[in-house]
This record gives sequence, structure tokens and C-alpha cells, in this order.
Amino acid sequence: MQVSKKSKKSKRSKKSKQTKDSAVSIKLTAMHRKQKEVARVLALKQEILLKSEVSYLEYQEIRGEIERLNGLKESFTRRVEKLKQQDK
Repeated sequence: MQVSKKSKKSKRSKKSKQTKDSAVSIKLTAMHRKQKEVARVLALKQEILLKSEVSYLEYQEIRGEIERLNGLKESFTRRVEKLKQQDK
């Protein structure tokens, strides 16, 4: 009977720990995934801008997208730092 009590206690402690960590970890995982995607698209846009001959209009559009993506990247970085501070 003691074995079953121990297993119940460990299951309870794992569940409570998972619920605490799960909300923040899910948010952090989502933020990291978004950061990776923004970084990937940003790198592609910069490569397109550097390697290809584009018209002035296309250049302006790509530069606007790059500026927007850089803003998103900074925003995600601030959010991740904020979530990490909340986790502590």
C-alpha cells in the first residue's frame, strides 16, 4: 500500500508543477517559434534585396517589410524577457 501512496504523491506533485510551468512554457515556446519565423523571413527579404535586381518600387516595398519585421523581432524579444521575469 505504501508504494501506491508514493506513486500518488509523485503524480500530484508532477501535475501541480506542470500546471505552473505549462502556461509560461507554452507562451515561451510560441514566442520562440514566432521569433524563428520572423528571423527566417527577414533573412530571406534581406537576401532578395541584396542579390537580385529589383525595381525601385519593389525595393521600397521590401524595405518597408524589413522594417516591420525588425519591429516584430524586437517586440518578441521584449515579450520573451518579460515572460522570463514572470517565470522567476
